[in-house]
Amino acid sequence: MASGSVVLAADLHNREEKPAVPRVSERIRYVLQAAADIPAIEFGEQITTWSEVGDFASALGALVGEADPEGGGVALVIRNRPSCAAAMAGLLAVERCVSIITAIQPTLSLCAEVESLRPAVIVAHALDWTDELEAAVGRVGGAGFVIGEADAGLSVSARSGLERAGAGARGEIPADAAILVPTSGTTGPAKRITVTWTWLERFVGATDAPIVRGRGVIHAIPLATTGGVLTMMPWATRPLTLVLMERLDVNRWADLVARHKPKFAGLPPAGLRTLLEARPPREKLESLRAFVTGSAPLDPALADAFEDAYGRPVLLTYGSTETGKVTGWPKDATIELRRGKRGSSGRVLADVEVRILDQETSAQLPTGELGIMEVKNPNARYQPPGGWIRTTDLGRLDEDGYLFIEGRADDVIIRGGFKVPLLELEQTMSRHPAVVHCAATGLPDERLGQVPAALVVLRPGVDPKPTEADFMAWLKERIAPYKAPVRVRFVDEIPLNAMLKTDRRMLRGLLADEPSAGPPMGRGDG
Repeated sequence: MASGSVVLAADLHNREEKPAVPRVSERIRYVLQAAADIPAIEFGEQITTWSEVGDFASALGALVGEADPEGGGVALVIRNRPSCAAAMAGLLAVERCVSIITAIQPTLSLCAEVESLRPAVIVAHALDWTDELEAAVGRVGGAGFVIGEADAGLSVSARSGLERAGAGARGEIPADAAILVPTSGTTGPAKRITVTWTWLERFVGATDAPIVRGRGVIHAIPLATTGGVLTMMPWATRPLTLVLMERLDVNRWADLVARHKPKFAGLPPAGLRTLLEARPPREKLESLRAFVTGSAPLDPALADAFEDAYGRPVLLTYGSTETGKVTGWPKDATIELRRGKRGSSGRVLADVEVRILDQETSAQLPTGELGIMEVKNPNARYQPPGGWIRTTDLGRLDEDGYLFIEGRADDVIIRGGFKVPLLELEQTMSRHPAVVHCAATGLPDERLGQVPAALVVLRPGVDPKPTEADFMAWLKERIAPYKAPVRVRFVDEIPLNAMLKTDRRMLRGLLADEPSAGPPMGRGDG
């Protein structure tokens, strides 16, 4: 292993005073030189070593420096590919502010992001470098580089005519900004949250940790997310082996768990549902102490089913791009603890504060009552005046500090004066024995304001297969009339966004192509 300028942890014990922790960028540069033959990225059958990542990062850094000597921002169009992860490490190593753009979107939308950001440099995978993107880069005057994977390793090259950044390509970079991360845009237009160098230093922690070999991190969700960033930083500074999946294949995911034997691993709730449908052998998940999930509501019955099948607790956690991580579970959490706190997203972390407010008066509510949640987290990337971050989530706290999310304020529609929580509707529909997945939304209605409607995925091979009328009749026996959907459609799949959350906007589009014509709700209709 090559020597480096960073002092390793083993040497620190011999010193009376611990030296200052090096900047994240310095630590990454050290890893790129010192990790050498350690596997850096596993992608299918392809193994990329840290030496190969280092060569690629050096080439990319040199090209970016020549194209824009002034140190402007770089837009990285990122997908779950080795060259994209390596590009992130390389750009942070030369201390460039990286604006992440997800590749999982229509081309015109991607181009619009480039034109809005006006970066000095645009880096994109060969799969994403289209004629439309090239035209957009030309319009903002940026330099353009294409990256990819080849037989000889990772590759990077300049686009002809886009080797230098023009004077106009200078989008604004916030102070101390290291990474600009897009939010998921589940219910509205996505925005960007600034991850500062200062915050990265705190998050990575003691970057004088020694080089380790053999520890793999299985990553199946998109890198173009907060979760992706939080995975790549320890990967690039410890370093670890990043096991990348471009698309979620739950059987391959289970094979990777069996081979790498992590103590904790997980998928979003939609992935957990798919995993249970595939039902890989129990022994493949034997290394897990717990299955960790988040980013979307979790049906407690789904957690129960996994625990019954695999004997490991399912631990739902809460956090967001804006708030940072808010809750966690004890390291020795058991199935009994999880079921004793059924539906909980975990206990609020020691250095985090959560308060529950009345939706209309903003008065703080006592323990156990449901309201809008606000979070104060010293580790959050976004710090508003006063520190309190208002969410759109409806939650309550119990006497032990465990948080229960009961839906979103913007997922509660008003039907003729009555509140209809869409999460409650979804959980009721999911209890039908033929249902494997479902999602509800609100549609505009001239008379009632909004009315609920739903898409439902039936379990393959179910017999007898219910009709939509049968399903509606079953549902109306279990839910208040005003909460019943005016329309249910059986579909092959529920539209999901890049974070495997229900795409509410697409959902509304699929259900709104005929008049909603909300029927009378019966007694109690407003």
